[in-house]
Amino acid sequence: MLPVIKARFFGPAEAAPACYSARVEFARGLSAGSPRIFRPVISVYKKCPKCGHERAAGETGPEDVCGACGLIFSKYLKLRLAPAAPVAAEHAAEQTEDGWFARAKELAFHVPEEISTLHVYARALLLAVLIVYGVKLAAMDVPSWEMAGSLIHAPMVPFHEFGHILFRPFGEFMHNLGGALFQAGLPLILGGIFLVKNRDPFAAAVMLWWCAVAVMDTAPYVYDAQMPQHVLLTGRTGDTGAHDFIDVLGDLGLLGRAQVVGRVAHAFGVAVLIASFAWAAAVVWKQYGVRK
Repeated sequence: MLPVIKARFFGPAEAAPACYSARVEFARGLSAGSPRIFRPVISVYKKCPKCGHERAAGETGPEDVCGACGLIFSKYLKLRLAPAAPVAAEHAAEQTEDGWFARAKELAFHVPEEISTLHVYARALLLAVLIVYGVKLAAMDVPSWEMAGSLIHAPMVPFHEFGHILFRPFGEFMHNLGGALFQAGLPLILGGIFLVKNRDPFAAAVMLWWCAVAVMDTAPYVYDAQMPQHVLLTGRTGDTGAHDFIDVLGDLGLLGRAQVVGRVAHAFGVAVLIASFAWAAAVVWKQYGVRK
């Protein structure tokens, strides 16, 4: 049972004058999930705050209700006190969201206190090379898998094949899809390490560039599943040998639309590529401003 005491009420000026006497009940805070705090809730007014009716000694009606206008004092007080808790909770949530956003922004565009001019120019030169080579890769033909003859394709093949081994314990579907997942996912893992542990957003942006290139390299493989033409590592085409995306898209019911899926995958890779250019350029520009 909550304690009930007699008290004088000195609440907000708009609620009631200080001369009113009241019974004060201590109740929990009104906001869900708020700490267990106690605040005074007035249940009886000597004089109604709405119509000014003063309760006579002989009145027999409920003490919590004005005998003249019918105002329920507890509800009247709750309407005045309740908005404070939601507003405080909303403000706290906004501060939390702002905190996460500020933290992410600080990580993504971290600039050391001192950075050498040579370091900044070297990064700018590397970015220029990545932009030129990335645009060249993005412009390569998807149906003919022109990217398979590029310099960067061969180094990604071992990562692709290791992905099949890594995901083998998770069933046939994940085993087939695992090569492409690991090929595109590894640079994201390395980028996260560079970003959080090393505080090097430029290196993370370069890893995002690698991820984009890996997706663009996978897109022709996806495209080929609908009408297999390309000779794979097995020395055979998908018609007579294993083909990851014939199985994957077949399980998903998308094999008849493999060429569309391949085009979408390529477009997504290009979008990620552009994002990596913009991110790396922003980091280099910020570092250029503090070069020593």
